[in-house]
Amino acid sequence: MPVIQRADRLDPVLPSCGMISLFLHQVEESPSQLAYVDATEDVAVTYSGLLAKVKFLASTLRKREIPFESPIAILTAKGINQIIAQLAVVFVGGTCVPLDPSISDDQIQVRLDDAQPVYLISDVENQHRQLGGVPKVTVSHENLSSFSSTGGAEDCIPTPTYPETRSHIFYTSGTTGKPKGVQVLARGLYRVKRWAKIRPHDLVGHVTNPTFDISTLDIWVGLMSGATIVNFNKNILSSPFTFSEALKRSRVSWMVITTGLFNIVAFACPDAFSSVEILVTGGEAANSMAMKLVLENGPPGKLINAYGPTECAVWCTYHEVTLEEATSGCISIGGPIVGTDLYVLNDDLQLVDGKLETIGELCVGGPGLSPGYFKRPDLTKKAFVNVTGLAKDGGPKRLYRTGDLVRYKERGLLEYIGRKDNQIKIHGFRVELEGIEATIIKHCAVSTTAVLKIHPPQSEPGQSAFLLAYIVLKPEEGGTLQAVSDKLKEVLPWYSIPRLQIIDQLPLNTSAKVDRKKLVELYYSSLEMSSETNPKSNLERLRSIWLQTLSQPPSTIKPHDNYFSLGGTSLQSATLILKIRKEFGIALTTNALYQHQTLSAMAEYIGRDHSTEKVFDTKECMQKDAFLSEGLEPLSGPIPDWRSEAEGNVFVTGATGFLGAYLVHALIQMPETKKVQCLVRAKSIDHGMSRLLAAFAKYGISIAKHEEPLLSKIVILPGDLADPNLGLDQATFEDISNSCATIFHFGALVNYVQPYNVHRPANIIGTLNIISLAVTGRPKSIHYSSSFVAHGPTGLFKGPLTLSEDEPLEPHLEGLMYDLGYSQSQWGAEQLLWNSIKKGIPISIYRPGFILGHSESGYGNPDDFMGRLIISCIKMGTYPLLPKQRKEFIPVDHCIRDILHISYSNSNLGRAYTIVPLDPSASVEWNDTFELLKQCGDFKLQGLPYMEWINQLPETVDERLQPLMPMFTEKVYGDKTRWEVWENMAIYQTNNTRAAIADSQNPEGCSPLNERLLRLYLQGWFEQTGNSQLMKCMATPGN
Repeated sequence: MPVIQRADRLDPVLPSCGMISLFLHQVEESPSQLAYVDATEDVAVTYSGLLAKVKFLASTLRKREIPFESPIAILTAKGINQIIAQLAVVFVGGTCVPLDPSISDDQIQVRLDDAQPVYLISDVENQHRQLGGVPKVTVSHENLSSFSSTGGAEDCIPTPTYPETRSHIFYTSGTTGKPKGVQVLARGLYRVKRWAKIRPHDLVGHVTNPTFDISTLDIWVGLMSGATIVNFNKNILSSPFTFSEALKRSRVSWMVITTGLFNIVAFACPDAFSSVEILVTGGEAANSMAMKLVLENGPPGKLINAYGPTECAVWCTYHEVTLEEATSGCISIGGPIVGTDLYVLNDDLQLVDGKLETIGELCVGGPGLSPGYFKRPDLTKKAFVNVTGLAKDGGPKRLYRTGDLVRYKERGLLEYIGRKDNQIKIHGFRVELEGIEATIIKHCAVSTTAVLKIHPPQSEPGQSAFLLAYIVLKPEEGGTLQAVSDKLKEVLPWYSIPRLQIIDQLPLNTSAKVDRKKLVELYYSSLEMSSETNPKSNLERLRSIWLQTLSQPPSTIKPHDNYFSLGGTSLQSATLILKIRKEFGIALTTNALYQHQTLSAMAEYIGRDHSTEKVFDTKECMQKDAFLSEGLEPLSGPIPDWRSEAEGNVFVTGATGFLGAYLVHALIQMPETKKVQCLVRAKSIDHGMSRLLAAFAKYGISIAKHEEPLLSKIVILPGDLADPNLGLDQATFEDISNSCATIFHFGALVNYVQPYNVHRPANIIGTLNIISLAVTGRPKSIHYSSSFVAHGPTGLFKGPLTLSEDEPLEPHLEGLMYDLGYSQSQWGAEQLLWNSIKKGIPISIYRPGFILGHSESGYGNPDDFMGRLIISCIKMGTYPLLPKQRKEFIPVDHCIRDILHISYSNSNLGRAYTIVPLDPSASVEWNDTFELLKQCGDFKLQGLPYMEWINQLPETVDERLQPLMPMFTEKVYGDKTRWEVWENMAIYQTNNTRAAIADSQNPEGCSPLNERLLRLYLQGWFEQTGNSQLMKCMATPGN
């Protein structure tokens, strides 16, 4: 069967309009739907907002004449700026030329000289690069306002384009000399759109470098189909564990991922893709072992192996992989996608015979073919050929010669064999080994070299393949390893830069050719030798741990390098503490970690005797901080009723947090509220609004179409709690102080690793700044969201007791010395507020219990303590037994409802309110929570004594638990850890709360945890984190 026809015998019916018209149709259909969200940077843009930004940039581009299909270069990081730029280029009738910011200026200039673009669009990070010969425009999504007038941009209309219009030029590898630009037409992407069947409201994962043609599926097919693009930045993608967690949290339904990245994630986190409905992988030969792991441990709805050169527009074949096939070790590349014909030809471009197992070169035809290489007719003529005798009418058939050898299998499927030449794929890019070797010899003081593709050893199957160059230096010409390395960064694209290994002489085989097999063996033997050599000093051992825990470690780490300056996060800090404990047998405290941040200081600390050293005195600092508000005096005059007809101006902090997002949503729905001014850590107003919308989406807060006008009540104020005047300019600060009627202070840093002194700027100084705002301008009230942990584990010293809401905090300070830095900061912030209350400043303090999801939708914060712990315990099958402890669980909507009602009356000011179930007997004990959990599904759970539970935790039990491990394991009081010291937990009275909500529609207060609510929360967590396998374990109520 030498010909594999596409399923659609006739040419498929594809759109007759231009690409931007399909995008505009989606804007018209769903203007308020999110078009783009970022998995970590809190950026979210609706379809209408994205169009406004595109028009703004398009108007700027049209200040110069843009001939139809003119190349316009784009030099930005992957993400929203790249997407805006591509849409704007097509909007004005141009051709997108994506360029990789990671390659050198010289390499970028080569591509610019070839493309001769009318513009170079760059982001802020790349706008000052030394590139000449082309006008430059900077794109910054924060400055392309979608919430204010854009001048003439609103009337900007697109240039008409057609299916035959060139949309992109992708430059392929320059390892063989001059890079070649592959032209892609809109109709090529239309056939991919028809094949992909992405639905409106699908969440499409965006992981691919935009200089790679596969990215057009993420960006263009997604937006032309009405989906939401979910971007994963390079920091997330640098760690399979971080990517796995982010992928589940973002609930992506459709995603394309390169083979190399798929393999890494599969071996590290084989269940990472369990929440994805359609997962397509391609770019290199499939790894059957990786696919088997995924299909056995947490398969996506469908796992597709796809194949296609850029010259054929993304994909030309696909195949759904089964576990049986992956187990067999042979993965097919399948058959043609819609709008594609496949032919297997011999060297004379004749059809090979139709027998099974016949091998030939795969040639591709159909509407997806590229017109050819940009301004390279010689290469186009060689790669794109007209073959007679194939078309039904007997005429010539235009085909692309892929250079790939394939073999016929049963059912008309194809098996990839390899390249006809010495061209390989690395990181999804095609490179030629001889071309890299020629480049090294041409530009470096090297006499000879051999470049190899090295596959990881079986002991590390999840690692990526890489290029390795053995080089023979010319020392007399200044040849050094560093010189060669530096030069290759200038002349080669990042994906084709090999690791370097010096050798005196290249080995030859019996044919007097370089013995590449022996060089590969030499590499593996050197790897074994190096693994037998263990670092000796504390510094060397610690450096090795740093290299393991940092996402993107430098090539060398110097003694005075700072862990956090090198990109260390709180998550990585938790992993660092665990690895130090395993390597050195030392329980490094979080305080010690943050006080010894350099490599040398940390190594010295690990090696010394700690029995007599003086440590940071948290208690003394907390006691001093309690009096920071001494100089602030109340204003004279009446306290305004913030809901009255003359008022309605509210100031909110913490709006992008879980509780804060629900507060903002509730406030804008109140007719009495006219303006909700939100202090948000953001680069601009637009960025702040994007963060808020992203928070709404993350926490399941939907804005119905009829509610969209309510968003106009929100005023974003970019700032920071810890900065003077909250990071606002003096005029803005004074305007707020004179206009707002009340302050809802919900902003705080919450971290389970960082100590008090790290929480202090946001939580202590931030609260001090809020009090300062309250006593500036005109009188106004403060409604502060604290926590029931402000009293700390006071039962540790005082035994079981009952705490009234207005109980002084000073007697409970001792217990807080053994609690988290966050809890300590809440004690400090409340002390500031209570001292201000005593002076007459109008303040109410709210102490919610542990806030879980919404009582109707079940949606909550999957990244909080309980979200992480419950899911991990279910996966492990065990949970810790902790007697005489509770978490005082409450629904988020009930919490907001009660706080708002209490805030309605100024007579309630000057008190504290415990927002927990009003009946203490209804609060569920910790151990009983898991008994309740067992009733919700087929969960095999065993309770273990606490230390037994800790000791059976493997280091990598669940990446979601890593940030909590220091709290779990660090012993702070005798043999008790920070969690265990909460035994004999106090009973929290609710007299003030009970009286304040007695006249409300819900005088019963917050609902305690029960089976119905826990079932809802579990469903929400499982959906939000992509744990579809756990969702299947949920039992039907009553069974």
